[in-house]
Amino acid sequence: MAEVHYQLANVAGYHLDIAKIGVNQYDPVSYYYKKDFPDLKITRPNTETYLELLDKRALITVNGYVYSTVYTNNTLYVRNAVETMLKTRKNHVGILSFAELNRDLKKIPIAQNMVFTEQPYTLYQRAILKFNEPIVKPILIVAGYMIFETPNYFFRLSDDTFVLNLEALNYMEKIYELNRYCNIFSQLGVITNSTNVSLLDSDVIRSNDVITKFLTLHNSFLVDVGTNYNIEKIYLEHSNVPCSFRTEVEPIYPIVVGYGKFTEYFKMRQIDSKFNVYTSDGHYNKHLFSYLPKDLIKVYNDHRTTNNTYRLTPAFFLKIMFD
Repeated sequence: MAEVHYQLANVAGYHLDIAKIGVNQYDPVSYYYKKDFPDLKITRPNTETYLELLDKRALITVNGYVYSTVYTNNTLYVRNAVETMLKTRKNHVGILSFAELNRDLKKIPIAQNMVFTEQPYTLYQRAILKFNEPIVKPILIVAGYMIFETPNYFFRLSDDTFVLNLEALNYMEKIYELNRYCNIFSQLGVITNSTNVSLLDSDVIRSNDVITKFLTLHNSFLVDVGTNYNIEKIYLEHSNVPCSFRTEVEPIYPIVVGYGKFTEYFKMRQIDSKFNVYTSDGHYNKHLFSYLPKDLIKVYNDHRTTNNTYRLTPAFFLKIMFD
């Protein structure tokens, strides 16, 4: 049975450079202004590698979020990945390999004309995604989060049309989690309070305009894997060391933490039957937005439960198995 396997990019021998898609040469002075080079260039020195195959049969994560890749002029880029590196001062890159599937992934960007809703719903409650071709078996990537076909969350209406319920997918928690890793508010065109950047008008952040931008971000797209699959969650044991976990399952699968993001990790065998897994993101924000029903909340703030703001995050291997 084919499975999706994980590898840390630098451990696998890949080298990362900031770049700009289509620009092969630049002088050292301009290189100093890193915001002028928003993309990540992936190479593998001293190892002959078919980088186009990495584009076609893998997904790339940067600081825990899936990003789209571009292969052009014999070069592989990760689009708009540098922003998260500059904000977090972390440059963790992982590879989710679908090589065992033995077929190319079909990656379809989400355009604004593919997103609509129907009365009396808003996009926050019921976003309809209509693609230009039949989809066999989808995996949806929204702002770097991976979403599987599931009743009540993300389900099919027809061969080319799906419904996404962001209200049931911890949308606001994901927004604040994203804000730790990228400039999500500027990407969505949301004006924030000058004294409290986490203070958000609920009518704005849940508006159709903002949700459309959210669903059409540079790292929002659909992956058609072309065959049926099943998923299994294998939870890891917590240890006494933050960001460290233990498992008896060999760490070859991607790990999910927090509100659904991935985390890059490296592993070490402890004893014959036990592995230590070290991650960069081991904390879980315990948000407390309001005691009111969601539809009555007028203002959001990045508040956490008093005297209990964080806890160690649950972490699990995401095992994706294909027929």
